[in-house]
Parts: sequence; C-alpha cells; structure tokens
Amino acid sequence: MKKLAAVISTTLLVASASANAQFYLGAKAGVSWLNNLCTSSSSSCDEDSWALGSFLGYEADDFVAIEFGLDTLGKTTGAGYEDAGFSAYTLAPRLSFPMNEDLDLFVKAGASYVQYGDKDDETLFGALGLNYNLFANIDLQAEYQHFNNIDIDTTRFHANSFTLGFRTKFGGSDEPTPEPVQEELVEETVVEEVVVVTPVIKTFETKVVDSGSFALNSTELKPESKQILNELVVFMNEYPQANVEVVGYTDTSGAAAYNQKLSEKRAQSVSDALQAEGIDASRITVRGEGENNPIASNETKEGRVQNRRVEITVPAFEYEAK
Repeated sequence: MKKLAAVISTTLLVASASANAQFYLGAKAGVSWLNNLCTSSSSSCDEDSWALGSFLGYEADDFVAIEFGLDTLGKTTGAGYEDAGFSAYTLAPRLSFPMNEDLDLFVKAGASYVQYGDKDDETLFGALGLNYNLFANIDLQAEYQHFNNIDIDTTRFHANSFTLGFRTKFGGSDEPTPEPVQEELVEETVVEEVVVVTPVIKTFETKVVDSGSFALNSTELKPESKQILNELVVFMNEYPQANVEVVGYTDTSGAAAYNQKLSEKRAQSVSDALQAEGIDASRITVRGEGENNPIASNETKEGRVQNRRVEITVPAFEYEAK
C-alpha cells in the first residue's frame, strides 16, 4: 500500500498601469487665443497666437501629482498694447484617471501668475487633457488650458491654449517583469520492508504569473490568463478528493470598501473559470481579504504589484494509491 500527499499553490499577481513616486519633466507647443481682449472701439486687435510651455512635476502615486508650469502664449495686440507678450507661471495638483493600461485622463486646477506686456495679475486656471504612455518613462499628452478673468488696467479678459507635448519621468524605478517559476516535481521512492510503507510525497511548487491576468480595474480574467488554471483542473480531475481555496487580495490604493469588493469579485472570477472547466462548486471555497495580509510594502510600486493578487491553494490530502 502507498499513500500520496499532494499540495498545489498558485499565485496570480494582479496590477494596472501604475506609477512609482517620481519626478517628471515635459515640454509642449500649440496655439493660444484670448477672449474679450478686443472691443468694438479697438482699431487694431489680434487675439490669436502660438503657445510654448514647459513643466516640472512630482508624481506621488498612480493618481496624484503636483505640477509647476511656465507657459509662453505668444504675442497679441489689444487693450492698448502692440505685440504684447503673454506668459503665465502655474502651480496646481494634477489628478489622473486611468482609461486603460496606457491612456489616462487628467485635470488640473490651481493658481497662476500672468504677465501681459508690462502688467501682471494673479488668477485661477484649469486644464483638461489626455496622457498616453508611449514607452517605459516617456508619455505623450494633449492639453487644453484656460486662464480666467485676467485683469489688466481696465480690461478684463480670458486666455486659452491647446498644446501637444511629452513628458519624461526620472527618479523612480521601472516596473519589474516577474519571471515564471519553473514547476519542480519531487517524488520520493518508497523502500518497503514487509508491511511498513513510507508515504510518497508529491508537491507542486508555487507559480508566479505576470500582472496582466485581469484587465485594469476589471474583475474578469483575460482569456489568455485562464490557461494558467489548466494544470490545476487536470490535477483536481485526477484526484476528486482534492478541494481548492481561492482568496483575493488588493493593495491599499483606493477606498478599503471598494478594495474588499474587488478582491471578492476577482476571487469569484477565478472560481467561475474553474467551474466552467467542470470543477464542482462544492469543492471550491471563495473569499476576499481586501487589503489584509500584504506580502510586501504598500509604500512602493513593487510592493503594491505583489499585493494585488489572487491565491489559489489546494490543501494537503492523503489517498491510497491503487
């Protein structure tokens, strides 16, 4: 008689396109136009010109940055000025909202110091734009800016610009690419003496799968990611006495309640994929732990990548080999 003890544990690492805390520097160019500078009594007035800009920012996490900018909005004629130069210094938080793994929508709202000709003013400004991750540390962006109620002498006007530009990040670390851990199969032969039998132990080592198992902010497994469950399905069909535990985890980004629900739904998604392959639901235990039990620090990007995961474990069991 032989006895076999089997243990299998698989970890799915889940991530979105996130950025580590780092600085960035960028430049942009486009067009500018002013509103309400020209009046009916103006003999010569030109409100349109070119626009150039540069900016420096600090990105605290995937969603929040603080940005300082310098915009040169060309030369215009109006309000008693001929070919007057217009420039603005800006400071504002920059909030990003991921649309997919590479594309973000961003908004800015803050304060600006503007100079028009030999006059200056302080005013509020806002911006709306799209940011596309082209390479590891290079982004392209399109941005609209609006400067509100600029007061020069007795003239009050608004300024606008639309620009295309780029930004490059520095001071952070690149996202690591997890390498799959090769499965190690260990089988010990048993030396039998009369009726004394030494159990043969068979183990399946932990596998680490890349972070693209789920779409960004989604609870649905990508079709190609379901292939990682094939070996587990074969194992459970071969050993019907085996059960499986599916536990979802998240990092601490976002609200705790949202993360709890996300971990539950992602764990359920893995369970549904197993059931679709014929594994009975009574053999599967599903739960979400949200932000609990981190395996790395949530203060770093690498740590957050490791903490966003779904763990699949088959508890050890024994059976009589035929």
